Amino acid sequence: MEKETDARPARRRRGHALDDALLEAAWEQLQRTGYAAFTIDAVARAAGTSRAVIYRRWPGRAALVHAAVRAHTGTVIEDVPDTGSLADDVLALVHRLAERIDQIGIDVATGLLSELEEIPDDAKAVVPGVFQQVIDRARVRGELGDSPIPDAVLSMPGALIRYSMIAERATPSDRVLEDIANQLFLPLVRHHAAL
Repeated sequence: MEKETDARPARRRRGHALDDALLEAAWEQLQRTGYAAFTIDAVARAAGTSRAVIYRRWPGRAALVHAAVRAHTGTVIEDVPDTGSLADDVLALVHRLAERIDQIGIDVATGLLSELEEIPDDAKAVVPGVFQQVIDRARVRGELGDSPIPDAVLSMPGALIRYSMIAERATPSDRVLEDIANQLFLPLVRHHAAL
């Protein structure tokens, strides 16, 4: 007599369906275990696939976590502040960056920073790029001149937020964010791009 089984044949997923399943499995594991205990093996098991399938898409743990975070929280590129004032835009943007740290958790954020070499270069360019957008809008409004802002200045707010986060093991306070925006970043921007 043939034994009946409840097992269903595995559904073969490809393309976006497979990517979505992998990112969902990664996000769920990240929420359950945190960054330190996050493994490619566990994601592969949860998604019903192999490590090789994951490594064909992402070179390692940090790249996969970054992709999962971006899939679930979006990116600051999607919502660059446009308040009508350079100072208000910059302040809103540093607050938005800090809110993203709150969304993903300090553990995940510091974990990603510890393996920054795995993060795609285009992802590393996001923060300087959004500050450049804010500056470009201020130029159109006549708040700044046309002289270029050095890349080091555009990267500075993100770097200072990351430093504060690592040093304090907490999301930067409103006071720290205001100091980054008003005492450090804006004076340098105005120095380089004065009218």
